[in-house]
Amino acid sequence: MRRLPWLLLLASAWAQAEQGVPAIREIAFEGNDTTRPRTMLREMVVTVGDPADPEKVERSRQAVQDLGLFKEVSVRQEPIDGGVRLVFRVRERWYVLPTPRVDAKAGGEYSYGAQVVWNNLWGLDHTLRVIWEREDNKEAGVGLQTNHAFSYSAPQVFDSRYGVGVSASEIVRPTDLPGGGGTYEETLQYLSLGLTRNLSEGPRSQGWSIGAGLGWFNQETTGPGAPEPYGSATAPFASVNYRDLRLRIYSEEGVVFRSSLQASAKDWASDYGFVSYNGRYARYLHVGQADHQTLHFFAELGARLDGPPDEDAYYLGGDSLLRGYDKEFVEGDAVYRVAAEFARPLHWRWLRWVLIAEAGNVFERPQDFTLGRVYTSVGAALRLRLSWFVNVEVEAGVAIPVGDDGGARFFAGAV
Repeated sequence: MRRLPWLLLLASAWAQAEQGVPAIREIAFEGNDTTRPRTMLREMVVTVGDPADPEKVERSRQAVQDLGLFKEVSVRQEPIDGGVRLVFRVRERWYVLPTPRVDAKAGGEYSYGAQVVWNNLWGLDHTLRVIWEREDNKEAGVGLQTNHAFSYSAPQVFDSRYGVGVSASEIVRPTDLPGGGGTYEETLQYLSLGLTRNLSEGPRSQGWSIGAGLGWFNQETTGPGAPEPYGSATAPFASVNYRDLRLRIYSEEGVVFRSSLQASAKDWASDYGFVSYNGRYARYLHVGQADHQTLHFFAELGARLDGPPDEDAYYLGGDSLLRGYDKEFVEGDAVYRVAAEFARPLHWRWLRWVLIAEAGNVFERPQDFTLGRVYTSVGAALRLRLSWFVNVEVEAGVAIPVGDDGGARFFAGAV
């Protein structure tokens, strides 16, 4: 009973502190020609009836900006009867982005095609992506292949904590028969359907989430003398993810972690069995006094046990994975890669110069993992962020392998 007076005093002090903060009587939006209010409301940490605490109001403004759908987000208070109206003003990005896909390498590899990305579909932060591409990797015995891909993601379906995602892809490639006996056509198909659930309080796009779903892999071979296909696999998967990321329009700060486990069992709706794990960690830090001057750290790990023969799961090299080496210079069923980047604006906020250091290796099997051989590359690049679009950043630069023969290698592509 002695605690009661103290509790009453604390409650009284809290009430007195709240008296100077007006109540939120309405939340309104301006500039959201496409985005629906509920897409932004579910990210906020304030609601109608709460005190207009300046810290929570700012957290809500930042949470709306963290969706990545807007070039700018601001908030103001307007006095009304019984409190204030919060007015969030947004400047929307362009949400439909058709782009060509063109690439060429010094070794003769090339690709061309097109991609359409539709972000914020229905004003609900849904994303649709469609890709068509022709590609020649100059792989011995493999001709010009055709790639198709489709994906659709719908977070917070019906304003719940659940999200849904579906994706499909197909690769069709002409392949030579051994001994010059002609060619056959190989088709690789993949279909995935997944469900996620957010576990954390606060903004729905942040915090911990878990997921589960089903994937289907299939190989077909057609043509005279074509080898028997290794068939299909039906593989359930599970994921654990974490996101605590602040988007500053031209840079970001925070942490992103993703991990997934997938497996199939032979004769259980599958012609072969496998187990695979993939994990990725990214950390973004603001350093120094300059705006958008940041330090980035990345770590990736992947492993697959068993699986289809003659189909490696991972590779390194190319325009984003050990940039100092040619694409797929090493392949296998286990991989690790670590990287660090330092980025600083080059006069304009949207253009930054970047120093990049990467290290990693790929192994034929997970049990072959060792740190006895580490491939390393360092490079420098210019990185351009187009704030008119959602998540569009491109880079071009030069990288060199460390401790290996080979000169400077030019790289360019999306980040």
